[in-house]
Amino acid sequence: MIIRSMTAEDLASAADFTAAEGWSSETPATFESFFAHDASGCFVAEDDGDPAGICVATPYGESGFIGELIVRPDLRNQGAGRRLLEHAMAYLTNQGIEEIHLDAVTRAVPLYERMGYRRVCRSLRYTGSPAPANPPGVRRMTADDLPRVLALDREAFGDDRSFFLHHWLAATPQLCLVLDYGRGVESFLIGRQGHDSLAAGPWVVCPGADDPGRMLAALSAAGGGRTIGLGILETCEQAVAAVESIGLRSHPDPPWRMVTGRDHRLGGSPWSWAVGSAATG
Repeated sequence: MIIRSMTAEDLASAADFTAAEGWSSETPATFESFFAHDASGCFVAEDDGDPAGICVATPYGESGFIGELIVRPDLRNQGAGRRLLEHAMAYLTNQGIEEIHLDAVTRAVPLYERMGYRRVCRSLRYTGSPAPANPPGVRRMTADDLPRVLALDREAFGDDRSFFLHHWLAATPQLCLVLDYGRGVESFLIGRQGHDSLAAGPWVVCPGADDPGRMLAALSAAGGGRTIGLGILETCEQAVAAVESIGLRSHPDPPWRMVTGRDHRLGGSPWSWAVGSAATG
């Protein structure tokens, strides 16, 4: 088995891996964003020349995130997952990054713990179909909003993921929303097209923002009433209460947010209502 960096020709097959796992938010466009951000951090494992697994390592300024770690079912429990993880971790540490985060499905937690990761909290997953609406105060994000949006995101997330915010505003402007009552942007929500639903996140909400839950209704309207999926760290109790109050349902046995190295709780601010994705935190 060898591990190599992805090429543009690998992006569609990488999305096939996530589709086979039922990860509806991870589309070819998602992998295109990882590839555009840092192609050297997108990996493919090959077994006798055939795709055997994938992984994405996302470096930020001071921290990193590992996601999309999938091994072909017939090759699981043979060390391929560990090799991919070691490769991704080495890639990040070679850039001076010592704090690495990931979201781990329960069956993989023992592997990650053997690799030095610690559990932080559950990374909850919600889906539902909020009633579409166009509430006052919610509008589309524009390029003029980006300085404020980037500042809010840096405060809430704890590192620089500005590339992805720029990317998704350019790719899906109709799904990028802000909450603004004329006092300036108080919250923002990024929506992305999934395989058969919409993915919501990152979602950042300033303290005291008026009814930020209405942003999901506006996203539903912008997306034609499609089902919405999002991830929320269980420590963000306000976000959990807000999405449950409008009928979104939590998935059983959600992943664990885990970390190795120092932990300044990337994305753990109460302002951070929804995570970006499985490979961007």
